[in-house]
Amino acid sequence: MDLAKLRDLHVKDRLAVISMLGDPTVMRFLGPRRALTEDESDLWFKRALANPSRFVIADVNSDEFIGFCGIKEMNGVMDFGYFIRAEFWGKGIAAKACELVVEKLATEVDWETVQVFIAEDNAASMRVAEKLGWQVVHSATKDEEYGRYYRITM
Repeated sequence: MDLAKLRDLHVKDRLAVISMLGDPTVMRFLGPRRALTEDESDLWFKRALANPSRFVIADVNSDEFIGFCGIKEMNGVMDFGYFIRAEFWGKGIAAKACELVVEKLATEVDWETVQVFIAEDNAASMRVAEKLGWQVVHSATKDEEYGRYYRITM
């Protein structure tokens, strides 16, 4: 059963994105490691709409915004990541979205150069990586958090 699809960000997604970015549970392992204010979230949304990087994860039937998944260049490094609205956690959507992105970008990306960092405290994301068969490359600290770097395998 398909749970999710990938698509571009739309103006209609604004309120769902702002709500997600303002949720401290979602933002625990992202960016500044805190919920964004409404103004910060609105600016983030406007930038993402103008300069898309990651794909939108949407419900396959209703097209409802669920989150983001994909690759974004950060400080000269290709960084793979995803984040989804808390109400969609635990349903297999993150793993499905990761599979879809890897499939979609399979011929465009040198996966050896893509970085995936998962903080040690982020047990759910570690389970996603393990479910997908991604390999731990090494452990390290990033943004003052201890975790593991993974290699995406197809």
